[in-house]
Amino acid sequence: MYAATATALGVGLHSAAVDPVFRTRLTEVVGARAVKADRSAATPESAAQVALVCRLCAETATPLAVTSGPAGEGAAPPGGLLLSLSRLVEVRVEPGRLVARAEAGAGVSALAEAAGAAGLAVVGLPGGRAPGRVGTLVARGAVPRRSLCGIEAVLATGEAVHAGGPVLKDVTGYDLAGVLLGSGGRLALITAVTFRLVANPARVPRQQPGGATADGPGAELVRLAFDPAGLLHPAG
Repeated sequence: MYAATATALGVGLHSAAVDPVFRTRLTEVVGARAVKADRSAATPESAAQVALVCRLCAETATPLAVTSGPAGEGAAPPGGLLLSLSRLVEVRVEPGRLVARAEAGAGVSALAEAAGAAGLAVVGLPGGRAPGRVGTLVARGAVPRRSLCGIEAVLATGEAVHAGGPVLKDVTGYDLAGVLLGSGGRLALITAVTFRLVANPARVPRQQPGGATADGPGAELVRLAFDPAGLLHPAG
């Protein structure tokens, strides 16, 4: 689903052309500006709109394909619709919780840069300028399971589902993030992911000549992790 040539989400496929009633309802759901002139692609601006589009396609048995990039990176199935997540681009870093939430259309490089600005790095994300989008990254399984602490998705029926979140803790139950990681978008449409963060190795404070320690954006996080009570660094 997230490949350059998008694959169809199982919503009951047929080969008939998209009918006028569907086109009208689609415009009502996402607005005229979010629908291509030939009605072959839609670019919703929120996860709620994504769910409405999926529900509409399920109700009308309209084939649906998805790309996390611009509509030009994918192709609509015969008689169906291409859903582009390119407008879902929010990235929010929470340094105090060591997590970052990124929507599926956000660039992987934007995620890395936002984390780096806080002196942090995404667990398991390769260094350097990473290409692609967050949705593609996770759907293709390009990061390890330990990178994820939460995931949000929409089923083919239009039902929104989520698991995990910004609180790092061990839980029992179904591992939705693990199931969707590397699934190629065949099970659900990923709309946002919450990633684990660690202190950026390139910016961790290093011991300087004479015993002084260089301060950096991640220095306080490292100190709190290993010396939360301040016993090793008394005030004054």
